Amino acid sequence: MRYVFALALLLGLPISAQIENKQRATLAELLRLLRPSHVPPDGRINAHDKTWEDWLRRTGELPPDFDALPSIPGLPDPLLGITTPAQWAARKPHLRDQIQHWMFGKFPPNPSNLRATVTASRREGRVTVREVLLAFGPNHRGTLRIELIIPDGKGPFPVFLTNHGHNRPWIYTAVRRGYIACVYHATDPRYGNGDDSDAWVEVYPEYDFSVLARWAWAASRAVDYLVTLPEVDKSKIGLTGHSRNGKQALLAAAFDERIAAVIPSSGNSGECDPWRYTTEPFANESIELLAGAQSHWFHPRLRFFSGREDKLPVDQNTLLALVAPRGLMLYSGYAESAGNPVGFEQAYRDALRVYRFLGREQNVWLRLRDGEHATTAGDIESFIDFFDSVFDRRPRPKVETWINGYTFDKWRSLSGESIDPRSYPVRDSKISALPTGKLRKQIEWALGEEPPGAPNMQLRANPLEVSSVEGWLAGLFRRPSADSAVRDRITKEGMAWTEVPFGDGLKADLFYPAGHKSGKLPVVIWLHPYTYQYGWSIYAPWTSTGNDARMDQRPTFPSLVKRGFAVLAFDQIGFGARVLDSKEFYERYPKWSLMGKMVSDTRAAVDSLTQLDLIDPSRIYLMGYSLGAKLGLLTTALDPRIRGLAAVAGFDPLRLDTPDRGVEGIRHYSHLHGLMPRLGFFLGAEARLPFDFDAALALAAPRPVLLIAPTLDRYARSADVKAEVNEARKRWEVLSRPDALTFETPTGFNRFRRDTQERVFTWLAAN
Repeated sequence: MRYVFALALLLGLPISAQIENKQRATLAELLRLLRPSHVPPDGRINAHDKTWEDWLRRTGELPPDFDALPSIPGLPDPLLGITTPAQWAARKPHLRDQIQHWMFGKFPPNPSNLRATVTASRREGRVTVREVLLAFGPNHRGTLRIELIIPDGKGPFPVFLTNHGHNRPWIYTAVRRGYIACVYHATDPRYGNGDDSDAWVEVYPEYDFSVLARWAWAASRAVDYLVTLPEVDKSKIGLTGHSRNGKQALLAAAFDERIAAVIPSSGNSGECDPWRYTTEPFANESIELLAGAQSHWFHPRLRFFSGREDKLPVDQNTLLALVAPRGLMLYSGYAESAGNPVGFEQAYRDALRVYRFLGREQNVWLRLRDGEHATTAGDIESFIDFFDSVFDRRPRPKVETWINGYTFDKWRSLSGESIDPRSYPVRDSKISALPTGKLRKQIEWALGEEPPGAPNMQLRANPLEVSSVEGWLAGLFRRPSADSAVRDRITKEGMAWTEVPFGDGLKADLFYPAGHKSGKLPVVIWLHPYTYQYGWSIYAPWTSTGNDARMDQRPTFPSLVKRGFAVLAFDQIGFGARVLDSKEFYERYPKWSLMGKMVSDTRAAVDSLTQLDLIDPSRIYLMGYSLGAKLGLLTTALDPRIRGLAAVAGFDPLRLDTPDRGVEGIRHYSHLHGLMPRLGFFLGAEARLPFDFDAALALAAPRPVLLIAPTLDRYARSADVKAEVNEARKRWEVLSRPDALTFETPTGFNRFRRDTQERVFTWLAAN
């Protein structure tokens, strides 16, 4: 910002005009980088606009001045500067204002003229069904239908509140277990019950609350009525919803403290998975996708933060904090395609801090279940178990279901390691001058102590005889081993497929040109990003309908195969079909590291490929994005059999990743993902790190390497990447192969979209 002020003074122009010009440039950049919005089939942003672009044209609103907003790579701290419960109570209105401004739009004030009319009442079995029409707002033009199912017996009863109608199986278990079920008809009309809240756009034209905000506001109008009823225990109103309705349920509970407990179920992005963990390296539902494909769900202002999620002043963890100390259970499937178990765990840990601060940590639960998105009757029983417990009806032990479960402190306890960074020298930038042996030792130190392992002797007898299986998750992910229809689709794509055993009882999937008879093929090993929820199956073309907006996030294997390559794909430990395998890794291997295991597995895959008659062992390439790019750099450095590497958005200049850069830096590896825990001792002493990725890049010389570092990558500042790459390039120059290192810095965010994929495929074919 100081440069903007200086320029304004030099030119004699108003500072505000300079800032506005910069914001217009930011908007133009966003419009170039983002996909066009979809017109929502069953919703609208407001009375005037259907899409984000419509809203931009009408309002002329510009993005915030991102230079003036601090970069918060981790979750924004709702308790920052708070030392007493009274201070927390005073901060909550400000946090709610921020959430409305940046994410959901402004709510109208709670109406003071609520009128309830019972439109029907009937007996069905041993319950009473009561239909009610609420009217409120200017001239009572706002209306909302609600429906109560009241069990026989002596009240008052707790309430199970939801916007899932009885054509969805959500209320029946609650009634059976002694709850009044209350349904309010403000939800997606695709569910068949209409959306009464859509008309509120005209009733409250001066308020810009989005569709999710209107549904959440409807929950509060239902509570307005419930608290007037003698049958209702006003201290025991529990709210829940699933998927998009989970998003609105959390929002409602964060804003209405009469809701005593909430279970947001499988709402994922925009619910319990913070936006900071929904970026494209996680390949789930990002801000761009949801604020573009479902542009009416959130306020249009949220979409400005696509690719700049670290600039959001608040995040979904803020909503979780606002529910405290009331009951809250984070509930989702850890293998949901739109989810991310690590995001849920980070959000839960942050919420737990607030609950502990308020002395009620038993009121917040984490339950990550088996399965994909849909719920079962057993899930609803779990909901009632939670409500019963926090309502002191039938207390149960608190549930915490960890999938990753890693923390740096736990690793430090298990490993017994302690490192004083002051005992290490400050490193200079002349990586190119270091001998190969010293560079290798830097990498081996970071990866930890790999225990001795036996080579896979099965390869000597029959390299394609696979005895390992991936378990039930392979079927969920529609892997070819588990689905004959998928195998048929692979054939139609012009590919053949086989399984390949490798490493410590693992298996990979190999795709190659159908009908290939003779000659050895070059092979590309695909190294996936942070796709905890489905590993390498990132919307592979044989599992997608072709209509999903996430199609651009996955590598197009058929495109590579048509260029004459074989492609090998497998899950890294802790991802996809191996998502449960990392939880106890450090109990078993406290001196090793997850990244070390990944490198070992990738090298074992190379071992297997060299045994196949189909594969040319002198033409084995690695292709990785994000996590996969980091893994590719380290594996290429340590394994001379790798012919070349294409790495997209993975080079991380760790010694330059100081806190003032506003990036995750070392914490990404040591505290968040647990990839290389030893790095965590150097927080605040980054210049003394014994390892950096420039060592890996230098060891790749003189082999062909394509390194792509987007200019707007929020995980690594482009100028820092460039500085380290230019120093490592000297190794290629010394070895007379300067052209073998291709370094590109396209304008854009951290992504692996179709245009980047084609660039990588073209480079691979040329090499």
